Amino acid sequence: MADVLDTGLGLASATDLVALLHRREIGAEELLDLHLARVEQHNASINAVVALDLDRARATARRIDAKGAGEYRGLLCGLPMTVKETWGVQGLRTTVGLPFLADNIASEDSKPVARLRAEGAVIFGKSNVPIGGADHQTANPIYGLTRNPWDLSRTVGGSSGGAAAALAIGLTPLELGSDIGGSIRIPAHMCGLFGHKGSFGLIPTLGHVPPMPDVKVEPELSVAGPMARTAADLELGLDALTRAGPQVRASRHERLSDFRIALWTGDLPYAASAETKAAIDDLAKALSARGLTVSTTARPDFDPMMSLENYIRSLFSIVLGGQPFRVDEPERATLGHDALWYADVLEQCANGSGPSWQALRDERSALKAAWASFFCSWDAIVCPVFPTTAFEHDLSGEGIGGQLHRRRQVDGQSHVYLSQLSWPSLATVADLPATVVPVPRRAGELPLGLQLIGPFMEDRTLVRLAGLLEGELGYRFRAPPPQV
Repeated sequence: MADVLDTGLGLASATDLVALLHRREIGAEELLDLHLARVEQHNASINAVVALDLDRARATARRIDAKGAGEYRGLLCGLPMTVKETWGVQGLRTTVGLPFLADNIASEDSKPVARLRAEGAVIFGKSNVPIGGADHQTANPIYGLTRNPWDLSRTVGGSSGGAAAALAIGLTPLELGSDIGGSIRIPAHMCGLFGHKGSFGLIPTLGHVPPMPDVKVEPELSVAGPMARTAADLELGLDALTRAGPQVRASRHERLSDFRIALWTGDLPYAASAETKAAIDDLAKALSARGLTVSTTARPDFDPMMSLENYIRSLFSIVLGGQPFRVDEPERATLGHDALWYADVLEQCANGSGPSWQALRDERSALKAAWASFFCSWDAIVCPVFPTTAFEHDLSGEGIGGQLHRRRQVDGQSHVYLSQLSWPSLATVADLPATVVPVPRRAGELPLGLQLIGPFMEDRTLVRLAGLLEGELGYRFRAPPPQV
């Protein structure tokens, strides 16, 4: 069978593929076979798709093909796709790369997967994640390491890293990610994609692991969202994931010139590379030249460091879930001052000696109020997703404790690895939606994305803005070099 890229369908948008399926210009089984051929041809070099569900996918595709023209009304209408390994898919393993969950078979679909199926998605496999879903690199002892198709020595991000790599080289046209620590946004940034972290509560997360498979709760801060190669595909994914739920508000504006946009530029509260700052400055200039209402000084009225501390305490209270965590004195002596702060917070979250959960909630309520007030005057704020572009793999240490010992260089300055959570934290701690758009890059440069943060439950405003930046300013996906 021909390479999917040779057919012109490997990197076609999900929106275009759905249109072909609706018009019966291609069959669901034919399109599935094209993507399976692509997986067979290219997956070995990046290790993005780690489980397949071939018999059921083929049966689903044939059932869709057997329907009469116009009979099938699902939004996805036979579109083949993979989903992040953390999502329960009936009959498939959900391990999160944890050896003690190697035999965990989901008894039912997670809620978002069920919604995608109801809209006609042909889910044929699952994409790789970090161990426990808790790293900005995607590697685990069950499925191994996923590599960035832009540079095989570099990370794809995490935890939706396999999803991003699969999208970038055309193994799947759409993906279902999840995000509590930038897990949609960081991989999208590192692989040159669009990604949308939904408002908290917009898309149900029941059936996601973590928490453990027998814990039927939807943790605070944790959300679902689509990942794609175009903004229109983000909207398609958002539609499919929300059509069965509450009505999603329409975008505030339809024309780029009507948007009021703040950009976090010179006075960045967290580390960011010079090229990241330059990318935001370039966007500010481009928007101003188009006559938009733009500000590089408008900010929500709160202390960003307080926001970050609340997030870190809230996040690790959820992630540790009462598990013990301790850094002994000999180990503490090997840590930098910044890493010691994270170690102390982790210990306090584990033993309950830090601020109470109610106190953290009260602080988060104040942050939400400050953001809501800000968005009375502004439609979105643009800021970094991550301090740098994709970095070379560093798998030293184990688990979150091991990450205390890792260091990252940002323009020659050393930072503790866990500080990379800073930029994703801004939206997450306040339950806000955030969309990543890829910025224009020169040949040979690694992908770089920017994060659009918007008002609570106004997800379409951000997705629409992403589409306008894509169509009018060239903020679009480009294919990685043919090294894989």
